[in-house]
Amino acid sequence: MARTQQQRREETVTRLLDAGIETIIDVGYAKASAAVIARRAGVSDGALFRHFPTMGDFMAATASEVMRRQLQRFADRVAELSEAQSLPAVLAVVRDITTSDTNAVLYELLVAARTDEKLRRAMRRQLDGYTTAIYETARTATGLQHLRDDEFRAAVTIVTNTFDGAALVRPVLRQPELEEGKIELLAALLKR
Repeated sequence: MARTQQQRREETVTRLLDAGIETIIDVGYAKASAAVIARRAGVSDGALFRHFPTMGDFMAATASEVMRRQLQRFADRVAELSEAQSLPAVLAVVRDITTSDTNAVLYELLVAARTDEKLRRAMRRQLDGYTTAIYETARTATGLQHLRDDEFRAAVTIVTNTFDGAALVRPVLRQPELEEGKIELLAALLKR
């Protein structure tokens, strides 16, 4: 059966986003040109701009796809945990997700957005929804239901910022001897 125009479009966009993620993982944001991404996706250079008006729009869509994957990965991993498993197990899932290659794409885009106003605006829109989804997903998984909403959001932010910061430093300064201790200490602090 022949694919519809919509199906072909969706497949091309998926290939472009996958190629964007893979390219940023392999060579970084600075070297992730439209030509490199299109070649990796197996499409013409112009195909990227038929689907995304600017590279900023494409990178924002790439960030959105990374965020979608990370939220799904978190939900899937937490669903695998038994109810008897504790907050440290959930924190280990967060740690593992923040250290993934896929999440490194988000870091690259966030750093680039610091000095690129268009990307910053696009990323801000993406991150607003992502942050809300993180809170909603974490609320069902963390065992921190006893916290008031403002305390809960602050706790989740502290956890994600802690692991995000560690993930950025880890490629340069590995400290495996501290990994389990960090999780135990964070869990103890959050339970208080």
